[in-house]
Amino acid sequence: MKKSIVILLVIAAIVVLLSPGIIGRIAEESVESNLQWAADDNEGFVVTAEHFDRGWFSSEGRHRIEIRDPGIRGALTTLAGREPGNGDPSLIIDTRIDHGLIPVTSVGRAEGSLTPGLGRGVSTLFIEFTDGQTVAVPGTIYSTIGLTGVLSANYIVEPGSLEADGGTASWGDTSIELSTDQKAESFVFDGTIESLDVSDAGDTLRLGRTTFSGVQRPSHFGISIGDFEMAAASVAVEEAGIETYRLGPVAVSGTSGIDGERIDGEFGMSIDALAVPGYGESGFDVALRFSDLDGASLGSMVRKLEDAGDEASPQELRLLLQDDLEALVAAGLELHVDRFDFDLPQGPVSLQMRFSVEESDSDDFDLSSVLMTLDAEADLTAGAGFVDHAMAMNPEAGAIIGMGYLRKNGDVYEMRAEYAKGLLTINGAPMPVPMGQPPSSGY
Repeated sequence: MKKSIVILLVIAAIVVLLSPGIIGRIAEESVESNLQWAADDNEGFVVTAEHFDRGWFSSEGRHRIEIRDPGIRGALTTLAGREPGNGDPSLIIDTRIDHGLIPVTSVGRAEGSLTPGLGRGVSTLFIEFTDGQTVAVPGTIYSTIGLTGVLSANYIVEPGSLEADGGTASWGDTSIELSTDQKAESFVFDGTIESLDVSDAGDTLRLGRTTFSGVQRPSHFGISIGDFEMAAASVAVEEAGIETYRLGPVAVSGTSGIDGERIDGEFGMSIDALAVPGYGESGFDVALRFSDLDGASLGSMVRKLEDAGDEASPQELRLLLQDDLEALVAAGLELHVDRFDFDLPQGPVSLQMRFSVEESDSDDFDLSSVLMTLDAEADLTAGAGFVDHAMAMNPEAGAIIGMGYLRKNGDVYEMRAEYAKGLLTINGAPMPVPMGQPPSSGY
């Protein structure tokens, strides 16, 4: 009996006293690999380990994230109250890790625990500019490295506010959880922002309680695949103290997956109580799904859009994406708009559509060939009140009814359109379709 007790005490001593030094290196490698994965998955970031001082029971390190993405760089610059272009910002992360199978040194701090694992960390963040100015980022990240190498992090921000460059921001309780496995092949996220108000130059954006969650994993197409959900209780915009519009609740969701070299997915969005002064309240609900999208073309389009930033004009974007868009269509695809509904004060409008294009054998994009393989249909239903309002606003809209494109059926107007093998019919009547190749400057 006494021998068993001695053995248990020896094991406990090894776990408490000897394991931290061994596990410290494993914990360091886990942090490094996950940060490097984040950098590899986002071309707008470069991660550098400035130092990592590994002790026996705890370690401290600093990582610098160089921001190359123009949008994020501009947002951080504005947050710090600096003029754009006045020094590029970097995000600095200071981390302390308490390691060991039983991280005893974590007990004395917030979120500390004796739960077995490779380590428990706490990180603070600040923005640093090239001239040495620093701006603290609100909140703290509490992380856990499990026995299997799974990294879980919880970003917690208490209610607060800040002022910068004439603008203000205030927020409620915020909690964002993120976890990823040792190989960083996927990550799971879940977050809640109780409230967020941002004001600048007299204009204010107010965001009610917002939740989001999902599972994402990188793909060889350079885009992430997986599921996501987002819901906001309300969104409001004020200009010069006057509310210009308000909406909510808002819900957005989506899922995507890879089948060989093709991408399938679904997307949904609903907006309730969209209130615009002078127009009343409206609602919006859309649900669509797609299949057989060429992954290489779609990935190229997404990367080009990210690189172009917010400054690119529609004409520049069209020219930028034209080749990839043609390749996407030529590869064949299928799109279903299962629901595209508006609930307007003047009456409801509902639309369902389906498009499918066969894969082209030619390497050169030819619109005439695409149109010959296009198979599509659409059903439109509009309330009589909405149609009457449209004709009152624009008398020329009545020609649509006169030409038979809309037919009245009780309290609604309906249109049924079908297209196959170059033939378009609307409510059963054939319509001519030009088959010429569009000019090279656009469609």
